[in-house]
Amino acid sequence: MDSTAPQKTVENTGFLRNAIPEDIPAIQALISRNSDKLLPRSDDEIRELLPTWWVVIENGEVVGTCCLEIYSAKIAELRSLAVRDDCRSKGYGSMLIKRATSEADARKIPQVLVVTSTPDYFAGLDFGPCLNEKYCMFWQRTEP
Repeated sequence: MDSTAPQKTVENTGFLRNAIPEDIPAIQALISRNSDKLLPRSDDEIRELLPTWWVVIENGEVVGTCCLEIYSAKIAELRSLAVRDDCRSKGYGSMLIKRATSEADARKIPQVLVVTSTPDYFAGLDFGPCLNEKYCMFWQRTEP
């Protein structure tokens, strides 16, 4: 699939394309509007990930975003998935997820992980437990 060609969908009027440097302020705005669920990203971090970062454009504005952060030939993470509140329920989230997993598939990356507070949503898009149902767990440094 040509990642630079805009993709139209039937459920909505928006289209998906690769993010470009000019999209970074809008991407940052979407991430900050969802700061209760998404980790912050620096402009430099976004810029570095632009080859695997996508946006949904509706009426000339960025209304959705996500990236595929590739860690190795075996695993990548779907990150920074956000859709503007007034543009939800149009299929933009699933369109972004399908594009990211399609990219992983094209690169022959066998696993894409996602850390989410909405597991049922991702289960509906073919995400599920792996590695014999082991859990992804995190250690977090505590401030002194």
